[in-house]
Amino acid sequence: LDGHSQSFGRVLTIVAPDMALLEREGKLMLLALPVAERWLKQAQLTPGENAACAQPLLIPVRLKINHEETGVLQRAQALLAEMGIEIVLDAQHVTIRAVPLPLRQQNLQILIPELIGYLAQQSVFEPGNIAQWIARNLISEHPQWSMAQAITLLADVERLCPQLVKAPPGGLLQPVDLHSVMNALKHE
Repeated sequence: LDGHSQSFGRVLTIVAPDMALLEREGKLMLLALPVAERWLKQAQLTPGENAACAQPLLIPVRLKINHEETGVLQRAQALLAEMGIEIVLDAQHVTIRAVPLPLRQQNLQILIPELIGYLAQQSVFEPGNIAQWIARNLISEHPQWSMAQAITLLADVERLCPQLVKAPPGGLLQPVDLHSVMNALKHE
């Protein structure tokens, strides 16, 4: 039973394009898959024991930047490297040489300038906040979810984000109330 409390439960089906209907301890729950995916990516991007390692890009991405952006990136370079984002700076360009797995499928020409803009607004660089910002700005790889993708995602979330299983935020998991439906069926 103790091991079962570390789980969201069993995926029964996919509802709509991005919700999973789960069965947990005899109760039905609805889980928002994009929210779970965002929490997982945030955990993967946060430096620490589960942090994503840098994966070299086959073709490095080179972007033109101004003097202020160069200063921002110089201040953030070490922290970004801890998060798996390896950059090289020269006078007017930044070259992205490696990114962590959660960023592999993203359009870096759009994401990196937005990230630089976000960093420019921060007086202190907090890894958790940067990881959260990136996770919120990633485009989901799954417009339509399958059972297999949902099961894999939940296994990863349960492993990397056990706190979400114990105390899920409201936007992630909601119980499905069947009492009104059952009462309607009994009183027909």
